[in-house]
This record gives sequence, structure tokens and C-alpha cells, in this order.
Amino acid sequence: CRGPISSALVVGSRAGHGSRMSAPMMANVADTLATMQGPDLYWEEIGPLQDPPKEESDFKEYDTFSTFLAACQQHGVDLTQPDITVLAPGNVACEQFSAVAGPLTKAVCEYHVIKGVVNKDSLGSADLTTVEGSTITYRRMFRKDFLDNAFCGQPSSPPRTSYCANVKADNGLIHGLNEVIYPGWSESSGGYGSEGDAATRA
Repeated sequence: CRGPISSALVVGSRAGHGSRMSAPMMANVADTLATMQGPDLYWEEIGPLQDPPKEESDFKEYDTFSTFLAACQQHGVDLTQPDITVLAPGNVACEQFSAVAGPLTKAVCEYHVIKGVVNKDSLGSADLTTVEGSTITYRRMFRKDFLDNAFCGQPSSPPRTSYCANVKADNGLIHGLNEVIYPGWSESSGGYGSEGDAATRA
């Protein structure tokens, strides 16, 4: 994930006697998600079917977070509240979830918001209680950090998609997810994203 260009710039006065650096201006989580690039997407198996044909490994576009943001807005899930960590699924992940489980509900949206600011390196030891009220399960498998059925903040080399981590906003942090997570998931549930799901074997 890549943030808006302006977020990479910190404007300040020249350091010297009596001068102070101006504080960087950041946006809240909702505004940051609305402007940052999501996971990088590749043509994969539909590449050769294009006219002209594309390689499966050719870059296609950056995903966005508009589906998740719209669902949060629709259900009144506040991404501007202080001290939160938002686990953000891109539009592709939301579409895949909705095809199986229906539209994102208020509970599902709230389940992506952790109370407190949790760095990716602290996911294994932090309290992962969500605004929804349930607690997310952390697992370390296949050299990846899993939160329930999804892996989180995973850098990869093309053509594998990368997911962001530790994106700073003025009210918390954002970590990217490869799948939508939901309350009630368990490794033995046999449902979407369970141990039988292909994503957990990737």
C-alpha cells in the first residue's frame, strides 16, 4: 500500500537557534484510506485473455479501500475516533467475501477496528479486542502474521500482492489484510477462511 504523496512530505523551518520544526500534518484513518493506494494487483490467469494479451505477472492496477470505507460509513462505524488500529481489506477482498457471505455488516466492519494503537510487530502480544466486542485470534504461520483467516501487512515481490503495515494516521495505524475477517471465526469452524481454505495454505 502506498500513502498519498503529500503524507510523505514533512515541511519545516530550517533548524537553528530559536526555530522549531512544524509538526507533520496527517489525516485520520478514514481520510488516509480514501487517498492511499491499496494492494498491487496483477493480471494473473486472465492476462492471456486480454487484447493484446498480458503476462500473468504483469501489473494491472492498485486496489482501493472504497468498499470497506463505504460500508463503515453506511453502518456508522467511526474511523475518526482516537487511538484505533484499522485492519483494512481492499475491494477485491471485500468482493470475494461478499460473494460467499453477503455484504459487509456493521459487526464485520467493527471487527476490523482494534481498540488501541497496535504496531504490526506487537500483534502477537497485544490485546486485539475490537470495537465490535470480540477478540481477534493471532497466529504466526508460513512466515506470515495471521489475524483469524487473513494475513496482515505482508510484503511480497511481484507478481504476489503486497499488503501494507504500520501506515500512520493522526488517530492510529492501518494494516492491510488479504481477506475480510468476521466475528465468530475459528480455525476449526470449517467456514470461509478456515484451515481448509486455500488462503491459509498459501
